[in-house]
Amino acid sequence: MNMLIRFFIMVSLLKQQLNAQSVSESLSVETLTTPTVRHYRVLPHDMGFRDHLPNYRYLSFIELNITKWLMACCHQKGIKNLGWIIAMQEMVYLKEIKFLSKMTVNSTLIGWDKKYVYFETRFFVKNQLMGVGMTKFVLTNKKGKCAPEVLDMTGAQTNEVIDSWNQHQVAIKSAK
Repeated sequence: MNMLIRFFIMVSLLKQQLNAQSVSESLSVETLTTPTVRHYRVLPHDMGFRDHLPNYRYLSFIELNITKWLMACCHQKGIKNLGWIIAMQEMVYLKEIKFLSKMTVNSTLIGWDKKYVYFETRFFVKNQLMGVGMTKFVLTNKKGKCAPEVLDMTGAQTNEVIDSWNQHQVAIKSAK
């Protein structure tokens, strides 16, 4: 319930902010890769039974950031009804995030290929890195899946991390 409330608050504030901005023909790489940064306080309904932020909550915070990024990009392009579906997600937990911690969630577009978009999300408490998440997703509209080109991400722009992550996924799928 808490994430749903946070989502609606974020969307409402973002719509107000975006109404003041103009629509442009294309998105630059700089615009696409500008980090989406949000700040949160870990509240009681965020907590798990082990007195720290549970694994699934990290993924919820990632979804909020990527949704904010996508809404801003769509607004700048004048696109309506573009969504996204997660294809793969992975988290590396470095330290526990405790109750009432002020957390900064920083999500950045790190690449794309012909089909997928790749994000890296970093979680900080007091400027200390607490966890890193990777998210791979496909864009969608009313007709189905869309290529990243819809947001001016042409060709493929990947790195070693993305390539090895995809090789790992292929290996898992082909294991018997």
